[in-house]
Amino acid sequence: MITSSGFALPTGSFCRHDGMKKKVKDDALSRADITLTPLAIPMLAGPGTISLLITYNQMYSVVTNKLIVFAAVFAVSLLTFILLKISRKITQVLGASGMNSLSRIIGFIVIAIGVEFILSTILNLAGSIVK
Repeated sequence: MITSSGFALPTGSFCRHDGMKKKVKDDALSRADITLTPLAIPMLAGPGTISLLITYNQMYSVVTNKLIVFAAVFAVSLLTFILLKISRKITQVLGASGMNSLSRIIGFIVIAIGVEFILSTILNLAGSIVK
């Protein structure tokens, strides 16, 4: 799924992808409350982030180290908030061609992630068969 989404971005066919059948504006207007998007929350702080923070909590027992981790989490959260807050301005500055170029670049990154998942799975399966 990740790789197919990645291939849809550079080709410009992402709006025709499985998850994008409805127009976003029409979908948003048909909902009673669009203030919270539960599916976007795991993208910002999903199981990987939570596992990493639990691991850091166990690894760093000194208060100073915990404060550094907290400061890093706070800085990333603040940066994310600022970027989301000014996203409309970023979109206006980039324009249609800039957004198209950016989506194609992100598509190549997503393709690389998908291919890496596939290759690591194949290598792990091959390694377990050899043993």
